[in-house]
Amino acid sequence: MRAQSVAVVVERLDAPRDLAVDAAAVIAGTYDGDFVAQTYAAITPSHDHPVWYRIRLAEDWAGRDLPVLSIFDPQGLSVTAYLPPEHVESRHSIYSAGANAGFTRHALVFDLPRALKAAAPVYLKVAPDKAVPRRIEVTQQTDALVRDLGRARLDVLFPAVQVAAVLVMLCFFLALRERMYMYFVGHVVFVVLYELYLFGIGYEYAPFKLLAPLGSRAVWLNAAIAIVLMLEFSRQFLELARFAPRLDALLRFGRWPLAALALVAAVPSLTPDWTIEYALAALLLLSAPLLIVAGLLAWQQGSRRGGFFLCAWIPGLLFVILRALQLFLQWPLPVWLEFAMPAAFAYASLVLAYGLADHTLAIRHERDVAHRLAEHDALTGVLNRRAILARLRAGFLQARESGEPLSLLFLDLDHFKRINDSYGHHVGDQCLRSVVGPINSELRQGDALGRYGGEEFLVVLPGAGAEDAETVAERIRKRIETMPMLVSGQRIGLTLSIGIAAVDAEVMTPNDLIERADVALYRSKSGGRNLVSTHDGAMPLGEAALDR
Repeated sequence: MRAQSVAVVVERLDAPRDLAVDAAAVIAGTYDGDFVAQTYAAITPSHDHPVWYRIRLAEDWAGRDLPVLSIFDPQGLSVTAYLPPEHVESRHSIYSAGANAGFTRHALVFDLPRALKAAAPVYLKVAPDKAVPRRIEVTQQTDALVRDLGRARLDVLFPAVQVAAVLVMLCFFLALRERMYMYFVGHVVFVVLYELYLFGIGYEYAPFKLLAPLGSRAVWLNAAIAIVLMLEFSRQFLELARFAPRLDALLRFGRWPLAALALVAAVPSLTPDWTIEYALAALLLLSAPLLIVAGLLAWQQGSRRGGFFLCAWIPGLLFVILRALQLFLQWPLPVWLEFAMPAAFAYASLVLAYGLADHTLAIRHERDVAHRLAEHDALTGVLNRRAILARLRAGFLQARESGEPLSLLFLDLDHFKRINDSYGHHVGDQCLRSVVGPINSELRQGDALGRYGGEEFLVVLPGAGAEDAETVAERIRKRIETMPMLVSGQRIGLTLSIGIAAVDAEVMTPNDLIERADVALYRSKSGGRNLVSTHDGAMPLGEAALDR
């Protein structure tokens, strides 16, 4: 609910800038004829000299509560007030200790007498600052406190959202060690610091109040560093070196004026405070459109990151441009714009955090694809020789440690050379691919199928003894035997010969198991093919060359 303010008369002392106006003379009425009434309820500082204002109510105060005078957009503002009835001096800025007791630092607040009369003026001496009108109002203290509570909630909400995004991205950085994530984390951290000083919280609590002596420069110091990190993050996130190398070079150069501005902001004696804000606004007016163009270029070239970037930053960058125009055109700062920028920054942090998470998933997908290609046979899609031997070694070690059984099937397509010679290698490749599905359909979860070489396959069966392995092998043999295989309308009869070996006390290494399964396979071949044989310790009588 909006607080109801009363009408006020605002008058400015139209005095030469080189005239030293004495406070006692002002209060005594010496300059009453020099005050000029304004048509709007605002005070406007001068760049180079103090300005005096006289504030009066349009009618006697009739509110139930104490009246308070609020001056909004107080960044950089220092006001000395002379309040009725005694007109005791009260110097006030949001950077002073104990400022705005009971209120946030979104406004300078002065308590006025309960019985304030329209004829009793409040005199304000406004120190030099940027020449932007600062809105003023007189309301009941209770109304001002209620409205200020709403501001306090927003002061906490937006930084809290950004801190949550920072913690998530920090975890990603620690896991992936990619600098882009660190730039994002640093950018959001300094945006949060900027907001804490902008809202005044930073001037109240350790260790933030270490920068309190800088006054408004603490706001712009953190803002400048945040923009430097944003430019660096944007360059890497959008891959501008690849999509737009000239724009990338321009943004890379743009970091240095901002870094120099941050250094100047840290040394109050170099320039007036308000010049830092103007310089930062000018740099933002230049860089904001460049960032939007960078996002568009990346997006137009098919980059998903460009889409995330535009969704995240277009609202924030537009508000940044409006804020800069407000400063240069000397418009009073509207309340909605005061909170629109932090809200846009919080929104951008969430969207970019999602975009970085999407980038992480893409990296993981690429890694999984590379891992799969490294472990799987390109023709058949099953494990390649290296991978199936690795599975066999792992299963063998586990079987030795646990005492559980382990069996190995050695499979070989019968007359495969004849198929290649008769129909061509492309048909042979088709045959190899076609047997994979039927074999896999007979395996359990945890079993492993791999191509050992040529037309030979290995199947590792953890937890299976010789009898169980024989059952599995026989089902595979029958399924291949009955599998339809047509080439140019002609059926090709495919069969498998299978050798089985199981781990026992005499099997010392995985290679021993392979050799035993190979011996059993030889027995299936020499026995007429399309057979399943289990190694029984007896070696074959001879190893004549077979057309396997």
